[in-house]
Amino acid sequence: MAPSHITSRLWHTLRDSYLWPRLCPVCGEEVPAPDSVMCTPCLMKLPVCMEKGYELLESRAMATNAILPVSTVRAWFHYDPDDSYAELLRVMKYDGRSKLGHDMGRLFARELMASSYQASELPFAEVDVLLPMPMYRSKRLLRGYNQSEVIARGMAAVSGAAVGDNLVAVRSHGTQTRLSQAARRQNISGCFALRHPEELAGLNVAIVDDIITTGASMGEALKALSDAIPGIASVSLYALGATRRKGY
Repeated sequence: MAPSHITSRLWHTLRDSYLWPRLCPVCGEEVPAPDSVMCTPCLMKLPVCMEKGYELLESRAMATNAILPVSTVRAWFHYDPDDSYAELLRVMKYDGRSKLGHDMGRLFARELMASSYQASELPFAEVDVLLPMPMYRSKRLLRGYNQSEVIARGMAAVSGAAVGDNLVAVRSHGTQTRLSQAARRQNISGCFALRHPEELAGLNVAIVDDIITTGASMGEALKALSDAIPGIASVSLYALGATRRKGY
């Protein structure tokens, strides 16, 4: 890791853990406690995502045609890049605020633990392993951490699930931003692979990401799991944010 990135991470860790006041990423007001994700008024107004399942995925064909059964698809809030709540993900990814990702994962997991589930869904409490959406090594080196792994570890702190490193990125890809659904699928195709698939045999596995836009990345990760055919019991998909589909 470059010295500048090390210095930046140390500064953000010091700021997030010890300096006061800490400001809400959404509105800029002071938060009530150092480990708060946002201020109480913004938390109360969070655009919670009530939709679930395949309706969150534009790329649903890949999920529905996968060998492995997709059990549960959930997101914490609706993501709009022009909305002030988008700052939650932006500062987590680009301002070195890894602790914010962990804390958001923790809050999301608490919501999932308290949520009701249909018979076809797997409750979050029954997930055995969380697999963060992988990041190619060069990008991770530049950023200093994988935000999906940070989120997964926050979720695991609540549920007690393991955080696995079986899902890996085998090549880099360009940004998905502003790409069409078809271009997203082509851009991400072949990026992921599964190592030591026998470790996941018979387990309920969940893929964790920061945001679902079309579901192309989730679908490609699911394909990597299906291609390995390790006898996984089920796969669930979780993301902090979900881009609003037309008609929401």
